[in-house]
Amino acid sequence: MDLPVGGAAHHTHIRTPDQRLRVFVSSTLRELAAERRAVERAITAMRLTPVMFELGARPHPPRDLYRAYLAQSDVFVGLYWQEYGWVGPDMAVSGLQDELELSRDLPRLLYVKTPAADRDPRLADMLAGVEQEAATSYRLFTTATELGRLVRDDLATLLSERFAAGASAADAPPAAARARPAAADAQPMAPPRGPRLLPLGATSLVGREPAIEEVAALLDRPEVRLVTLTGPGGIGKSRLALAVAERIGERFAEGAVFVSLAEFTRPEPALAAIGRAVGASIGAGPSPLDAVVEHLGDGRWLIVLDNVEQVDLAHSIDELLTRCPGTVVVATSRRVLRLRAEWEYEVQPLAVPDAPDTMTLPELAAAPAVALFAERARAVRRGFALTDANVGAVVRICRLLDGIPLAIELASARIRLKDPEILLEKLTDSLGVLGTGPVDLPERQRTLRATVEWSIGILPDVERRLLQTMAVFVDGWTVDAAAHVADLPEHETLEMIDTLHQHSLVHVDITEAGPRSRLLVIVRDFAAEQLSTRDDGPEVHRRHAEYFRQLAGRADHPLRGSGQREWGERLQTEAGNLSAAVRWHLAHDPGPLPHLFRQLWPFWSLWEHLAEIRPWVRRLADDLDSFDLESQVEVLWTAAVLGDNTGDDASALWAYERLGPLLDRIGDPFLRAMAHLAMSWTAPLADDLDRALREALASLDLFRGLDEPFWTALVLTATGTMECNLGRHDDAAVHLAEADELARRIDNAWLCAWIRSQRGIMAVEIGHPQQARELLDQGLTLGLQANNVRSLTLCLAGYAQLAADNGDFARAALLGCAADALRRRTGIHLWPMLRRHREQRHAQMRAALGDERYEQVCAAGGRLGHREAIAAVNGELDLDAAVTSS
Repeated sequence: MDLPVGGAAHHTHIRTPDQRLRVFVSSTLRELAAERRAVERAITAMRLTPVMFELGARPHPPRDLYRAYLAQSDVFVGLYWQEYGWVGPDMAVSGLQDELELSRDLPRLLYVKTPAADRDPRLADMLAGVEQEAATSYRLFTTATELGRLVRDDLATLLSERFAAGASAADAPPAAARARPAAADAQPMAPPRGPRLLPLGATSLVGREPAIEEVAALLDRPEVRLVTLTGPGGIGKSRLALAVAERIGERFAEGAVFVSLAEFTRPEPALAAIGRAVGASIGAGPSPLDAVVEHLGDGRWLIVLDNVEQVDLAHSIDELLTRCPGTVVVATSRRVLRLRAEWEYEVQPLAVPDAPDTMTLPELAAAPAVALFAERARAVRRGFALTDANVGAVVRICRLLDGIPLAIELASARIRLKDPEILLEKLTDSLGVLGTGPVDLPERQRTLRATVEWSIGILPDVERRLLQTMAVFVDGWTVDAAAHVADLPEHETLEMIDTLHQHSLVHVDITEAGPRSRLLVIVRDFAAEQLSTRDDGPEVHRRHAEYFRQLAGRADHPLRGSGQREWGERLQTEAGNLSAAVRWHLAHDPGPLPHLFRQLWPFWSLWEHLAEIRPWVRRLADDLDSFDLESQVEVLWTAAVLGDNTGDDASALWAYERLGPLLDRIGDPFLRAMAHLAMSWTAPLADDLDRALREALASLDLFRGLDEPFWTALVLTATGTMECNLGRHDDAAVHLAEADELARRIDNAWLCAWIRSQRGIMAVEIGHPQQARELLDQGLTLGLQANNVRSLTLCLAGYAQLAADNGDFARAALLGCAADALRRRTGIHLWPMLRRHREQRHAQMRAALGDERYEQVCAAGGRLGHREAIAAVNGELDLDAAVTSS
């Protein structure tokens, strides 16, 4: 961040303590009371004088008072959140904006609180204008504590810059006074010994406030004397350690010191550096450790040791803690020190939004990783701002970089030349495109490649090879999978993964299914490059594909029964690995894929992976004749139901026409039942509703003889839905009730949601609105439990039909169009058997509302996310306001 140095001439010099600088603080008083107190404390801590409206007497009108205060101030600090402030009777702008405009000749530090969902548009316009001014510092913050730290750091930087600016030639002493001849025997003047001050952090710690509080609280416990912050290079260990020292340093009477050990590989020089940092005499007498211990004594010291992993100091630190009972050490390291006194704190990546499609722009902007990206991007391109158009790309960049601060800072620096959308495309080579970082970083952290190469280079050969092998995994692995792919005993694999974790190259997550390991993306990319040069690289990829094909085989039967949720979540965790296995088979051995696709269909469909598999299915369809009969049927089945679900009618009809003649040749009863079901789902595309029902009933007859509760319930639901659309409500009620019972028996929330929604729609059609509402409410609750967009959109369609039957055509159109938009954004379509009914409903709503009103309401519905759509269902959304905002 470039802090403003310019201003009027009388601001060139820094006053002495008896004439302290006055810092004017501007904000509304009602909404930022805690923040104003934090800023007052920060200014006072800098030995400066806060000038604040509420601190003085008020014999004059408010406008005269704040203008008088401002005229006597030297620095302007503005705090803003949501309120624009009061506009006086004789004023065109609020006092808040008037103060800002009157401060143009002063150095200005502006701080804007996020998120701000209800920000006054006038304040937004004011901030948009000032953000473009190059001479103004503009920062975002979320908490009062963070704000206090930012103000203190920025004022310190501002003052140091102004001292430099004030040292002009006019103020310098005469040349004769500067040129002092040295005596022949003069010795260099030694600086006075004493503990070094903590270095000032150059960048803000976006998103780290919880971590600072957690580590500070840990160090507040009397039994905690050594805390090691662990994590990979670039995760922010050093900056976090420094922030913790700043937070708690005043608790230590003797002082808090920061010692960088990045350049040391041997203990003695490192201990000498620690001695110099605390002010100890390091000479030819006692050892450096003894000198440090003697100097520290029983005093209360906080010592931050940065980059401990590359120098063997564990025993020295242990002895120091034993002999110096008042000393507390915070260490940063890629691995733990393995001391009994040690408490480990694993520094996590910055949080990245999990569900960006359901979040507003202010919510996304407040996410720590996104906020850091935006802040650093503004440092290199002052006009950069997060918008609805670019925030999606920024979120994906942050996710691709695993939320690692160093990676995000390097990426955001490229915003000077590339927009986020272009940068995202280039990040397929995430180690190269990010280039070189700031010159004040250690050389090994100037690029991501240097950081990763240094970290991997210090490993023994066997561990380095295992790390390279793990690069074949996508989004992590279990120990069982790692042992299979590495072709090693499981206990040996586990031991080496634990060692790699200690080096902070492998991250271990503790999940409900047990421990799961993963490589950070930047580590994985580098390790994958090395794997690609190994002779056994192709065999590693083959074993990986084999393992996950076998995993899909184990999931086949549970996915068709009561184990669907458990196994679906497990496969969701392995989705990246499954995709990699499919791609390997497409390139090397496509024979097992037709069966694999049929096995994975419930997972791919219900966990919404259909867009990804479309090109794969097309590849198999192009080579249909190369497969045997059973595999051909499985390819055609997948192509038909995929087309039905994604709106690819041409592909669905192509498969339908080729699958029909093969029905009588299928020997496997399960596969034949599946084929009849695919024919039933697709027949409406050929305008053959009678055949659709016949095929459904044929499929149902076959499934009744099999132990297939999921598919039986699915066919019963499809049959009941077709009967409902054909007006055969009695038959439909029987089949839907049986389906409901089966779905409950296997505890399948998605099936139950669909069935309740369909039963609710039928209740609307036969004139039972109260029953319809109860069933739709149940369907909505179950659909949210299943977290499935298809279930939610079906419920919304039912509510739309209920609203239309009650004569509320505007709400019906809003909900119906919201359902359509949610499907479009997710890449799914209505099943063919439901499309005609949907078109009839929308024609009814258009006729009732008129074209113009219908289009307005429909546009508003298309803008609703999940939560807004549910609010509209519950009557909690103002329809007119929604239409106006669209």
